[in-house]
Amino acid sequence: MRITIDITSETTLNDLKLAFAQHFSYLKWEFFRRSHQHHEGSHKKEMITENPKMHHVSDKIERNHIEFQDTTSVQDVEQLLWDAFGLSVQVFRKSGNLWLETTVTDQWSLAYQNEQGRELSEQFDRKK
Repeated sequence: MRITIDITSETTLNDLKLAFAQHFSYLKWEFFRRSHQHHEGSHKKEMITENPKMHHVSDKIERNHIEFQDTTSVQDVEQLLWDAFGLSVQVFRKSGNLWLETTVTDQWSLAYQNEQGRELSEQFDRKK
């Protein structure tokens, strides 16, 4: 499945998070002030908790959208956002009532990550 997310200078980070969550209900994006290496997590103190517009966090708004597939790996979609907009993003996967960084499984596709999140969350719900 092809995913297209429209982006303008007025798009907020929450807009991006919501657009991503529409396709992957057991995954979420969190944005950070500094980039991270592959298979490394980001420090919570670096998380952007405000909701700035793109023109406040990126001077690289040359594209008006991003496209990727549900078969795209986590590391590739994170790299795509870095290359296109200079945004440091981490993908988190829902696991029960927790959100876990996908650092160890960055090579998994978004679809597979989402499916694992669904399964873990349903198991957690059944145990409650």
